[in-house]
Amino acid sequence: METDPTIANRRSQVRQPSRDVIRWKRPGRIEDQKGWAVDHSAAGIGFMTAAASGPLAGELIHIRRLDGDRWATIDRIVRVAHASPTANHDVLMVGCSLEENCSRVR
Repeated sequence: METDPTIANRRSQVRQPSRDVIRWKRPGRIEDQKGWAVDHSAAGIGFMTAAASGPLAGELIHIRRLDGDRWATIDRIVRVAHASPTANHDVLMVGCSLEENCSRVR
């Protein structure tokens, strides 16, 4: 199966595969959503999450990843670049850009 290059190569940085377990939430909301990282680069992260509660393109989110026995916060502004359905309609593929953290949005 070929991948559409316009979707597959949106990030300019080299991507590294990732199997990190992540948790994400929208700023100002009391929620704790599960996710599974697919890849990461210096400028972005891709992950899968439940489609029913998934973020929308343009939203800012907070992400933590499981680092051994503790949760490590990605201390950068995380903006959802795209959220695409998968063959399993219960799962959403989310691509995010990581922006410099001048004044973090809370």
